[in-house]
Amino acid sequence: MTTRLKLTSEAARAKTLSIIWLILMVIGSIGVDQVTKTHAQNTLMQWQDEKDPALYQGQRYPLFSVGTAAAADGTFYLSMSFNYVRNLGAAWGALSHLPDSTRVPFFYAVTVLAVIIIGVYIRSTPINHRLAIFALSLILSGAIGNFIDRFRLGYVIDWIDVRWDVFGWRYDFPNFNFADSCITVGVTLLMIDMIILETIRKKRSSVDGASIPAAHPA
Repeated sequence: MTTRLKLTSEAARAKTLSIIWLILMVIGSIGVDQVTKTHAQNTLMQWQDEKDPALYQGQRYPLFSVGTAAAADGTFYLSMSFNYVRNLGAAWGALSHLPDSTRVPFFYAVTVLAVIIIGVYIRSTPINHRLAIFALSLILSGAIGNFIDRFRLGYVIDWIDVRWDVFGWRYDFPNFNFADSCITVGVTLLMIDMIILETIRKKRSSVDGASIPAAHPA
């Protein structure tokens, strides 16, 4: 009985520490996102209209580049810059053309709903599914980070600019931020958990179930 109580206490302590660690991770990710966005606005924005957030002028700060951007032979090219951009819509600027009376409450509602759903999934996910919980926490922190922008400013600040030309495939990736990166990494890890790790868990469960001898009547 004492051993069982000790194991239960240790499990509860481990669960509490995991929850605290996840909360700190979410808060830290949101903090990094907001600090980097504020820095981008303070250093890269050159001009803005005080009334219309769509009217502004940012500047680009080249970070690094590999290859030549306009090479005639279509060889490899990759560049990364810091570039201040305001996104009034969703990913890739979707729905940014909607009037503020429709766009603002729509994104508020979608974000609140997404946060609630993610929170429910985190709570219902077994504590030993660490990668899934970590992935959901990254998605949650990214969603909250961008929501803070929309609530505080009415738009999302994007500041990372990546462009490439891979043997003729030229693409200017839409500007993004740290919160977007958290969401992307989180979704990727969640897919890995659902496709790979969940398959492994099911196989182990079936093997463990098959190894338990069936009970025979006395």
